[in-house]
Amino acid sequence: MKILDLRKQYKHLYQPSAKKIEAVQVPRLQFVMIDGAIEKGSEPGKSPAFAEATQALYGISYTIKFMLKKRKTNPIDYPVMALEGLWWVEDGMFDITIKDNWFYTLMIMQPDVITQAVFEDGLAEIAEKKAIALPCRS
Repeated sequence: MKILDLRKQYKHLYQPSAKKIEAVQVPRLQFVMIDGAIEKGSEPGKSPAFAEATQALYGISYTIKFMLKKRKTNPIDYPVMALEGLWWVEDGMFDITIKDNWFYTLMIMQPDVITQAVFEDGLAEIAEKKAIALPCRS
């Protein structure tokens, strides 16, 4: 079984030196991502939508990981990477104490071996397990 260690491969990106500032060249990486917003009157740690988005990302990431690990030909194993996030406000009123105007893109890096077809198979598997309908794609 082939084992990919993305944490080791990209250690220079995820664990930079604390002793010196360094410019790095970030290669093209692929992620599963989901966009959302914190609900009015809420904050990231208490937002139901944020929790659902996080669960969805880990759900698809682990589903794909085990699909590749269990396949009969060319099985591949790898650790699921950490959750990452991009945050912004659209009303121009950023205040760290006001969190219900925050928007986000949550993401988890995926190995290059994951193709669009593998991703869609993973989505279909989750939909079947959870008995949910997937949105139509064109």
